[in-house]
Amino acid sequence: MPSDRKRPIIAPPRHPPRWAYGFVLLQCVRRVHSNGGATLSESPIKKAVIAAAGSGTRFLPATKAIPKEMIPLIDRPIIQYLVEELAASGIEDVVFVSRWDKKVLEDHFDQHPTLEDALEASGKERYLVETRRPGELVNVAYIRQKGPYGNGTPALNAASLVGAEPFVYAFGDDLVSSEVPFTSQLIEQYHKTPGLILGAQRVPRDEVPNYGMIEVDAEMRVTKIVEKPAPAAVTSNLVGFGRYVLPPELPAVLGEIPTGKGGELWLMDAIEAYMRRGGAVYACPVRGGRWLTTGDPVNYLEALFHYGLEREDLRDDLARIIKRLAKRL
Repeated sequence: MPSDRKRPIIAPPRHPPRWAYGFVLLQCVRRVHSNGGATLSESPIKKAVIAAAGSGTRFLPATKAIPKEMIPLIDRPIIQYLVEELAASGIEDVVFVSRWDKKVLEDHFDQHPTLEDALEASGKERYLVETRRPGELVNVAYIRQKGPYGNGTPALNAASLVGAEPFVYAFGDDLVSSEVPFTSQLIEQYHKTPGLILGAQRVPRDEVPNYGMIEVDAEMRVTKIVEKPAPAAVTSNLVGFGRYVLPPELPAVLGEIPTGKGGELWLMDAIEAYMRRGGAVYACPVRGGRWLTTGDPVNYLEALFHYGLEREDLRDDLARIIKRLAKRL
C-alpha cells in the first residue's frame, strides 16, 4: 500500500523575497517544530537541501536526456543512495533544487500507479516494494535554480523553505558509504560544536593538488581553506566535500557576497566570508567508511564497483569479473 505518511503543505511566502530565495513549483513541505525552549543547536535537524542543478557535462552524451543524478549505480540511481542516507539519519523533509529539464527526478520520488498495479498483479512483490520505496523515504519539494550558476546558489534558493534553522546541504553527486550514516555523523558533530559543519576525508598526500584542502586545529575547527594546493603548501591531508550542516545565517552570507571564479556563486567563498565574520566552521571526517564522488566517469566507475562488492548477491560474480579484467592490464 502507498505510504500514509502525512504530507503537510508549504504555501509560497506572502511577500516573496528577491530571486535568491526561489519559488515553489510543487506543493512543498514545511514542518512547524516545537522545541520546548531548546536552542537551535539542541533541536533535531530534519530538513535537507540537495543541489541537483548541474548539467553533467562530463557524462555527455548520456546526460543529454538523463540527469547525472539519475545515472544508475546497479539498480538504483545515484540520487537515491543519497536520499536513503538522509532518511536513515532522521531527515524528514528534502528540498531538491534542480532545473527545468530534470522532471525525471520528481517522477522517481513519486508514485507510479500503473507500474505498481502491474507488478502487484503479476506477483512480483520484491520489485513492487523497491519501486514504491523512493516515494516513501522522505517528504519532498522541488524548486528550480534561479540566479547565477554555482554550487552555492541552491542553498540560497531554498532558504525560504528551510526557514531560520540549521539544515543539511548535500551535492547530488557526492555519496558516502559508511557503517553509521554520514549525515547522522554530521548532525552529531553539529550538536557538539554548533556552527557550520563540513564533511571531510583524509586523502593520500599525492592527491592533495586535486582538491580543496582544509587546515584544522586540535578541536577540528577549520582555520584555513586552500584550493588545490601543492602538497608542501599545507600540513593537512583533509579534503572537504559536498556534505554540510549549514547554520541559518549562511544563506544571508551567500546573498551578500559577489560571484567568484567563472562568474559563479561558490559555497566555499561564503564559508570563508562566514569565518572572517567570526563564524565557527568544524570539519567532520568520515568515520567507518569513505566518501565516493560520482561526478566524473572514472570516480563513477569506482563507486559502481564499490557498491557492487558490498552486495552479497553480486560480490562473488563481480569479483570474478574484476579479476578477469585485471589480467588485461
